Amino acid sequence: MNVNDFIARFRSDLDDAELPYLWSDADIIRYLNSAIKEACERALLIEDRTTIDACRLRTVVGRADYDLHPSVIKVKRVAFRGRALEETSIEAMDSACSGWESRLGEPRKFIGSDRSIRLVPKPSMSEIITLIVYRTQLDEFDTDPLRSGDDDLEIGSIYHERLLPWMYCLAYRKHDSEALDKGKALEYEATFERSFGVRPDANVQRKHRDRRPPLIQSAW
Repeated sequence: MNVNDFIARFRSDLDDAELPYLWSDADIIRYLNSAIKEACERALLIEDRTTIDACRLRTVVGRADYDLHPSVIKVKRVAFRGRALEETSIEAMDSACSGWESRLGEPRKFIGSDRSIRLVPKPSMSEIITLIVYRTQLDEFDTDPLRSGDDDLEIGSIYHERLLPWMYCLAYRKHDSEALDKGKALEYEATFERSFGVRPDANVQRKHRDRRPPLIQSAW
């Protein structure tokens, strides 16, 4: 299904095929963008190791922190010169090695956060870091169907039908007396959740990252 297919399916299922529409084409495309992002965040549908923007970083001498592409949800693997780096945490490094933040050398570990990674030690050379990541679509669809109508989704077609309940959930949450139906919105949200799981709790994820086991010894 492309964007136009989703618009047609939405209007058919929600009986909104005649003017004036309850939901504009722009509304529907926004709901589709949201459904894709929700599904990818909940079920990690897109694993990527080849897209340059999302999976390649060039190190700068003395610089530890590097921003991730906005589409990245989670980093699965970081490699330097073909060798996988060990994931660690600030707490583990503080426990194992004083002064680790100021050290220069060949990166051996990394610390992940929501939007960036920190290399440990700070690189003493300029090289390409390769990543394997889970991400959502690289770019959201334009809300004008004349520009995006023929565009295809990055996620597999097997998941396309399962995106519709989230779109309908958002549609029935619209602040409009004719569209608003909290009961239907909850029903569609539950259907979507059965397909893709519950939304990850950001606070729980942060606490999990911070509970990395302490290192027994350092090796510099």
